[in-house]
Amino acid sequence: MLRAGFAALAYLMIPVMVFTGPVSALAAVEAIDQSPGYKPEEDTDEGGLWMMVEDAERATKRSPLLVKDEALNTYVRTLTCRLAGPHCGSIRVYVLDIPHFNAAMYPNGMMHVWTGLLVRAENEAQLAFVLGHEIGHYLERHSLERFRKAKNTSNFLAFFSLIAAGAGVGIAADLATLIALGALFSYSRDQEREADARGFDSLVQHSLDPRAGAAIWSNLIEEDDAAPRKRRSPFFSTHPSPKERFETLTARADEIASFAGETVLGTQRHREAILPHRLAWLLGELKRAAYDEHLVLAERLLQTEPRSGELLFFKGEIYRKRNEEGDLEAARAIYERAILQPDVPVEAHRSLGLTALKLKNNALARRSFETYLERRPDADDRQMIEFYLQQL
Repeated sequence: MLRAGFAALAYLMIPVMVFTGPVSALAAVEAIDQSPGYKPEEDTDEGGLWMMVEDAERATKRSPLLVKDEALNTYVRTLTCRLAGPHCGSIRVYVLDIPHFNAAMYPNGMMHVWTGLLVRAENEAQLAFVLGHEIGHYLERHSLERFRKAKNTSNFLAFFSLIAAGAGVGIAADLATLIALGALFSYSRDQEREADARGFDSLVQHSLDPRAGAAIWSNLIEEDDAAPRKRRSPFFSTHPSPKERFETLTARADEIASFAGETVLGTQRHREAILPHRLAWLLGELKRAAYDEHLVLAERLLQTEPRSGELLFFKGEIYRKRNEEGDLEAARAIYERAILQPDVPVEAHRSLGLTALKLKNNALARRSFETYLERRPDADDRQMIEFYLQQL
């Protein structure tokens, strides 16, 4: 059920970035912001929309997907608050452990940030672009426009029923709720243009690198291009060409380059915030078994941290689990590089042993398994590893 849920989530991801028009179309939009602390009357259609989403927020608070690490939450909330300005008090951020690139803003001020976004953002500027985009949807009240159109269609009752049925049933229900809300609040192209403008302007206004939006978009395109055609996200087929969006963002960054002044990426700050969780999130990505995409992600992360033991371990795991022709030899070589690094996870020795076992390299398998048990004497899989050692 969990695997099926993640597949559906990938299919119905709320678009984070859409660039469709010429550079001039991304000029700052006329503000129509709701006042800070705004809340609609309960007997209005907007009030009804808020009530529905507040039910989803209550489910979010008790979701097993919720990441509760205070330091990480403080980092994401502080950046969101900085971008939201006077609307900071109206926005509540929830980090969810879901291995897909996504963030979503809801009409009552609830924001979801998925771990797949945090692990793919290479720096604070890239994350800020996405968060600024989502805040733009909130301030422009785009979800209300979509709600008013949806409630007059047969799909609306289906969405509402799915949300109601999912309340309080566990992980599967949480996923169903997110799917329903994602479908209900998918935005039009014009709305995406307005949010794009706000995302870009957020970078400029806060002295963050204006090229960050184009960079993160380029990275997503590279991952998607690596996916088999049958697995590619419909996000790329239902919106204008990724190349056009990348070029539009790049062109606007070029326009302001001469007077942008000194800008910040915030690479170290972002890395320190996610590092305690990064390996777990990366290994969570492997549950999707999108190995070609994972390799693109691993290579990109290793470009800036070529001696990272945990990133080398992640790359080795991709090859070992994919197990196509030549993959086991590639995994062995990568694990042997990984175990030389001071930050290597002890599990790399176990994986090297399992790989060597399949390659019939008994000496390497024995050495790796013994090292693993020596460094992890209380390993949950100790009996299994000892059984392997008995067979060597």
